[in-house]
Amino acid sequence: MRTIDADAHVIENEVTWDYLEGPDRRFRPVPVSADMPSGNRGNFWIIDGRLIGGRDNVGADTPPEAREMTDIDRRLHHMDDIGTGVQVLYPTVLLRPFTERPDVELALCRAYNRWLADIWKKAPERLRWAVQLPVLSMEASLEEMLWARENGACAVSLRGVETHQPLHNPYFFPIYEEAQRLDLAIGIHAGQGSFAVLDTFGTDNTFTTSKLTVVGAFHALVLHGIPERFPQLRIGAIEVTAQWLPYVLHDLRLRFKKAGRRLDDDLLRTQRLFVACQTDDDLPYVLGYGAEDNLMVGSDYGHADNASELLALKGIRDKGEVAPKVIDKILAHNPARFYGLAEGGA
Repeated sequence: MRTIDADAHVIENEVTWDYLEGPDRRFRPVPVSADMPSGNRGNFWIIDGRLIGGRDNVGADTPPEAREMTDIDRRLHHMDDIGTGVQVLYPTVLLRPFTERPDVELALCRAYNRWLADIWKKAPERLRWAVQLPVLSMEASLEEMLWARENGACAVSLRGVETHQPLHNPYFFPIYEEAQRLDLAIGIHAGQGSFAVLDTFGTDNTFTTSKLTVVGAFHALVLHGIPERFPQLRIGAIEVTAQWLPYVLHDLRLRFKKAGRRLDDDLLRTQRLFVACQTDDDLPYVLGYGAEDNLMVGSDYGHADNASELLALKGIRDKGEVAPKVIDKILAHNPARFYGLAEGGA
């Protein structure tokens, strides 16, 4: 059985933006460093005239050349060392708002996606990835999805808030329709894409801006019937733990009852909803809410935030709180189903 890390990361670097082509090169992010009032030195990108963070979210427990993908063999050897068979890769700086201009967004997303496709080609059975969409340009988003599916992508990376619209807005229906046609999962990853949200809550309130936006999106998608509208679509909440799940299901049940409807007792399975847990979740409690076939685990490989746990896949087995057959589902079978991967990860 090959374990599948449902949430690993790449750290964008200068090589990423080498994939900008032609006139798009004028949008190349510029790396800068500055002494901060805290006494630390901060590292940023200048993108579209804004100072964008993300360059400092790097874990000291991962080799720089592995997390930046400048040495793919080093990454694969490190995966072997920590017992990971397959990683599904998400971005870093692109998990936050970085521009409001469609042309800039399209250029950077295209560059990022082509960088990831080249990474995949070097280890197609072990490194899969989530395509980053230029959501301000819907036609281009659909084109990127098709291109990415043919070049190793197994998911679409969305943030808890995109542009100025919630994820249940009909604006995103073409993405969901194409995702189910292409057999791409929708990975709603911790993060958000709205400068208005960032300005309201501040850059240091990532719990509200990056975590709760995903929980709210998950709740709203069910409440507004999106999984029923797109009956082959698979939706996952990534890097927001799993202990919120009972609260959300309880609230949905009350709202459905008030509207004269009944919430399916097996909602996660029947509506193809998945959640990436962490080893410090109370798994027996969460599993009591029908999550056995829909929990996955991610290591947050490459990052240094509170979701990062390099040995998460090993740690969840070592805790001994859950039956081995359920652990096998969380580590391999469930993420394979969510991402549309063979049990071996290909």
